Amino acid sequence: MLRHLVNEQKPAGDYAATLVRDAGRPEMHFAFKDEGDARKFAAAVKAEAIGSHLGWASQRAFELDSARLAEIEASLPPPRTHVRQGQSDQSPLAQRSQRVPWIRVRHDD
Repeated sequence: MLRHLVNEQKPAGDYAATLVRDAGRPEMHFAFKDEGDARKFAAAVKAEAIGSHLGWASQRAFELDSARLAEIEASLPPPRTHVRQGQSDQSPLAQRSQRVPWIRVRHDD
């Protein structure tokens, strides 16, 4: 659903999303090439700025509880049932040496 939200926002630059399980509970990480795309997504999910990690331009996080998930779902149009051949919702990021903003999502289980 979060990738659907990003796609509906029609990002200007590339972005990537991945599920990380290193912290004991699943976290969804998003990285955006364009700072404006990161800000737009952060505003939509009400993410707050947190300390920046080396190599990242900015960092934001939010808890994805049931209420927030329902709010995000209600804001989105229904997902399309077909996918165009050759398209992916995860575009490759620019070189790792670039500082890109990212958003970490913690999900409560």
